[in-house]
Amino acid sequence: MLHPDTELRTINDEVGYGVFATQPIPLGTITWALDPLDQILTLHRVEQIENQYDGILTRFTWVNANGHRILCWDFGRFMNHSCEANSFGPGGCHFEMAVRDIAPGEELTCDYATLNLEQPLVCQCGSSRCRGVVKPDDLEYVASTSDGLIRTAFTRVRQVKQPLWHWVESQNKEIDHMLHHPHSIPSVLKHRWLSEQTTKASKSIGS
Repeated sequence: MLHPDTELRTINDEVGYGVFATQPIPLGTITWALDPLDQILTLHRVEQIENQYDGILTRFTWVNANGHRILCWDFGRFMNHSCEANSFGPGGCHFEMAVRDIAPGEELTCDYATLNLEQPLVCQCGSSRCRGVVKPDDLEYVASTSDGLIRTAFTRVRQVKQPLWHWVESQNKEIDHMLHHPHSIPSVLKHRWLSEQTTKASKSIGS
């Protein structure tokens, strides 16, 4: 579920659509939360889907820490990558929040490196910090900065209006604990999905 003060706009023919703020979205505001209408596609379910959907799955879903593909039912599936993203989520949590104030007319963005990117992506974000090519292993590179931004955003989570609070109420105690104990906030590294092959390789190296 996307923050209600957003709308879908066309960017250009190459990028396609993007999600833009229609009102100010302050630092610490929950910008997206998983809701019951979002489809959670297990590995088995994905294997059952015909190959004709491969491109759609790659373009419009992201992979969570369990290896499941998440297909947002609303405009959330159109959120674009930025190397200077304004929305991140604590590792393992089912929501993202604004890590700085987002102005009306500004695009809401996330960092695909935190969403188990499967193939390198030529970036067109236009940021002065653009990495040029976003790679699956960039998660290690962005983790420290992202974690710091999330900790700062959490200081405001109870101070700003939260239209999406209903969708995170089940995580209320966890959120309060993280608010009062910032160092307990899970790193974005916890978003990483270790496939069976990756896990076996890691065990082999450690043995």
